[in-house]
Amino acid sequence: MELKNKIENIIKETAANPGTETRYREPLVGYASARDPIFDEMKKVICPRNLHPEEIFPEAKTVVSFFLPFEKELVKLNWRSREPVGEWILAKGETDCLIGEINEKLKAELAKEGIKAVAPSIIFDYKSKGFDVSWSHKSAAYAAGLGTFGVHHMLITRAGCAGRFGTILISAEIPPTLRPTEEFCRYKKGEKCLVCVDRCPAGALTIKGLDKEKCFRLLQENAKAFPELNQLACGKCATGPCALKSR
Repeated sequence: MELKNKIENIIKETAANPGTETRYREPLVGYASARDPIFDEMKKVICPRNLHPEEIFPEAKTVVSFFLPFEKELVKLNWRSREPVGEWILAKGETDCLIGEINEKLKAELAKEGIKAVAPSIIFDYKSKGFDVSWSHKSAAYAAGLGTFGVHHMLITRAGCAGRFGTILISAEIPPTLRPTEEFCRYKKGEKCLVCVDRCPAGALTIKGLDKEKCFRLLQENAKAFPELNQLACGKCATGPCALKSR
């Protein structure tokens, strides 16, 4: 319990004083065993190139996943505009850097207790590998009990889906977080919604799935609108009823 508290305090304290323009609500943290069979299943569901935690870090015993939820005002800003929003695109880049900072702090502090830690990286090489990636932070978060997937292919947590996920693998054991037994997506629960489908400016999202090519082309266009930010982001589908809470 002491180790768990230490990890969560580092994540929450860093997100509370991020040194960024972007601001966050209180982070969520979840845990999965590195030997959970779900990671074997991910190779079949995501792609064969998706790595098992132990392929990244053979000494891994626990997968620590955390979610940094964006502040309400940023979500509202992106909701109100049909055009790309610079603040949201900036938030993507700033938050990815913050996640890196959190992981470095965790590595340093855990090393003091003789615990090794490795942060999985995502190398997105569209030209040679398409949309296949070696690690999915969202899928790791699902394994660690942080939420369920919505129609928009985003992971909906109890704090919603508007934010970014990070992962770190550690050589110490922490009891796994129980995965939700209920759906957090309104449509999947049998309610009327599909706001995410209606909000998709690329027309890439339907109840049948996500056209990643269409989505990616829109992200590239958004990047041209804010070349100084050098980021691929949109987030329109993540600003609906599930943006800030799971229900």
